[in-house]
Order: sequence, then C-alpha cells, then structure tokens
Amino acid sequence: MKINITIKVIIIISLSLFITCSNNKKNIKELKKIPLIYSKNYNIKFLGIQKLHPFDTERPKKIHKYLTGKYGFTKEQFYKPELVTQEELLKVHTQKYLRSLNHSKVIAEIAEMPAIKYLPAFVLKNKLLKPMKYATGGTILGTDVAIEHGFAINLSGGYHHAKANSGEGFCFFADINIAVKKLKEKHNIKSIMIIDLDAHQGNGHESIIKNDTTIHIFDVYNKDIYPDDEDVKQYIDYNFPISKNTKDADYLTIIKEELPKAIKESKPDFIIYNAGTDIFKGDLLGMLSVSEEGIISRDEIVFKNAIENKIPVLMLLSGGYSKKSADITAKSIENILIKHFK
Repeated sequence: MKINITIKVIIIISLSLFITCSNNKKNIKELKKIPLIYSKNYNIKFLGIQKLHPFDTERPKKIHKYLTGKYGFTKEQFYKPELVTQEELLKVHTQKYLRSLNHSKVIAEIAEMPAIKYLPAFVLKNKLLKPMKYATGGTILGTDVAIEHGFAINLSGGYHHAKANSGEGFCFFADINIAVKKLKEKHNIKSIMIIDLDAHQGNGHESIIKNDTTIHIFDVYNKDIYPDDEDVKQYIDYNFPISKNTKDADYLTIIKEELPKAIKESKPDFIIYNAGTDIFKGDLLGMLSVSEEGIISRDEIVFKNAIENKIPVLMLLSGGYSKKSADITAKSIENILIKHFK
C-alpha cells in the first residue's frame, strides 16, 4: 500500500515537471523575436588553424545549434548584426593601431598563435578579423536590443583585453568601449556599469575608460594569472581579485553580497555584462574551480539584479577555454530566457 502511494506521488510530480517544462518551451518557441544576437559569420574556422588556440572559435555556432535544436527557433528570430564600421572602430581605436592589423605578424601576436604569421595578411583579415568585426557589430546592435527588450545576449564578443592603441589576449577590437560610445551618443545613457566576471582582469576596457566617472567597473578576476595589469587596476571601482582554485561558495558570495551594493551605489542606467565561462573548474587558463551550476547561478544573479532594478543589461560571452564552455553557456542562456523573457 505504501509502495503504491509512493509510486503515485512520483508520477504526479513527474507529470507536473513535464508540463511546466513543456509550457516553458512553448512560451519561448512562440516568440516572434528573441533578444539574442547571432551571425554564422561569428565562427572562426579555416584549415584547422583554429585548433592551435585553446579558445573554442566555433562556440557561437554550438550555442545556436543547442537553442534552435531544443526550441525550434528560426534564423529570423535572432537579431543579425552587421560588420562594425571603420568609423565606429575609430571612436575608440587609433588609426595607427588599426593600420597595424594589415600585418600578419601583428595579428599572430595578438591572437597568440605564432604559426599564423606566415600566412598572408588578407587571409588572416578575412578568416580571423572579419568574424571579430561581426561580433563587435553584434555588441553594438545589442545595445539597441537590450533597451528594447530589457536585456540582450550577444553570442560572441566581450573582447576585454583590447586597448585603444593595441590588442592582446586574442582581443582585437574593444567592443565594450565602442558599445559605451553608442549608448552615450545614440541613447543618451548617462551612467553605465561594466560587470566583468571573466576569469581574467578586464585591463583593456579599464585602460580606455580610466577616470570616466560615468562608467563604473565591477571586476572579479583571478589575481594569480594574466594580465595582472597593475597600471589600470586603479580604474576599477569595485575590485575583487581572487585566488586560483576559488570554488562556488566563495565566488558566488562575492556576487550575491557585493553586486547589489555596487548597483545601489552607482545607480547605472545600463549594464554591460562580460560573462566569461573560463571560471569553470575544468578551464586550464582561468584556473578557478567554479562548477557548471555555479556559472548558471552567477549569470542568474546578475540578470536578476539588473531586471529587478529595471536596468537594461547586455551580456557578452567573453572567454572560455574548456570543452564544456559552449554547453554551459547554452544552458545558462536557456535558463535566462525561461525565467526572464516573457
């Protein structure tokens, strides 16, 4: 008798969960437009060269495939970006730096792939820089989408090591800073917060922003790894260097306790969120020990704080150097869509 009651309870709970899940899927699928920015041009693949770098250069395609496969999204439901223009790049970068990208050696150094310096520059510009120009265009478009929907997610971008007159760490174009310019010029946004939760310090955007009091930087990063850029740490408003191998409990405590206080104090009108998955415990470059569940919780905390305070938020994917990066990011985006996009 007890066994039969237990079985009935299990069946009822299972059906309840199935219906809830089915309704969530139905709600998402029925949307005419979703606040996700994607282009097939984001993906970097040529002659197997991409295998020389630990970054998964086809992560956008994998995330897109996961979401379309599970929810039946069509390509028309995604926002499609254009290439960033030279004029837009010059709002942040120097002409001298942009001209230097005509040389294979410079491209190879920034990409941290010495072997590709022997390839013609036109090949590298087309196969490597062009996808990043599309991703930068996606970040720019994301500012409009976030203001329209309350949030947006670019399935690429987050090149937080790019500086005005140089690039480094596989970052060529300072898409975050270009987006800041767009927000101020087109949307008249007065106050912006950059929440940088990639495992690495966001030294690029910090070097460009410097003492701009209208921009507030919240940066949690592994202090024991690259770039350890002491010169620009002074420009971080909310600075949280952590030790390698930091786990979920300590990491999430910082986000849960400190982020709400930072938002309350700085009162941003817009949030740019750099959501690197290189904090994952299996990521050899990030060297932190946050679980998959921890990363999904982290993203949820950021979105909950933004949405509850009615602040548009644009999420960028930034770094991720483990084989699970695409899968973790896809699941986190799925969670965000189910919980926050009505």
